[in-house]
Amino acid sequence: GECLRTLVGHRDSLRMAVVSPDRTMVLTASDDRTARIWSTDSGKCLRTLEGHASEVNSAVFSPDSTMALTASVDRTARIWSIGSGECLRTLRGHRSGLMSAAFSPDGKLILTASDDHCARIWSADSGECLRRLRGHEHAVTSAVFSPDGRLALTASEDLTAKIWSIGSGECLHTFDDHRWDVMSAIFSLDGKVALTASSDRTAKIWSADSQECLRTLAGHEAPVHSAE
Repeated sequence: GECLRTLVGHRDSLRMAVVSPDRTMVLTASDDRTARIWSTDSGKCLRTLEGHASEVNSAVFSPDSTMALTASVDRTARIWSIGSGECLRTLRGHRSGLMSAAFSPDGKLILTASDDHCARIWSADSGECLRRLRGHEHAVTSAVFSPDGRLALTASEDLTAKIWSIGSGECLHTFDDHRWDVMSAIFSLDGKVALTASSDRTAKIWSADSQECLRTLAGHEAPVHSAE
């Protein structure tokens, strides 16, 4: 396909790039300690989000495209105004660097994943930590909400992925068939299956209602870092 735009401006490697739900902007996360908001039409940098003290591992838009959420090695996540570029809230509490952060489908909650073996659920309005999801034995590499916002799915370097209840914080299922670190995990659009990507060179499809592995996708000759 044709390259329509090249977004140039970061001073170090990029970790992530996402398109806003309204398709008007791109958000990038970089090792230069910043995130940037870009126009999809012009490729122009609209805002530089500065304030993190270390690398920014992930950056996502809120469902209504009015806010950005960043996660950093500096142990914090930050909520930003897209319109002004102002940092609205800083989420503090993790004891080690953050790997990812995500908004719930309704934008009211935030889920963070950290090297401290823990995921956390936060109020997007107040920045208060509502719940800690503890049970992994090594770094949590990613954490996402289910499409209905009732469940969380975490991936970890302890070779497992886990499904949790948002309401109670209880671990409902553990997927433990990978042989190496699980690098990421996501739900299908209908929430019925989970997909994991692993350093063992495979991706796996699981039933979200049980711990059953439905398919193993093998063929890569190196670690699988992401699956969408």
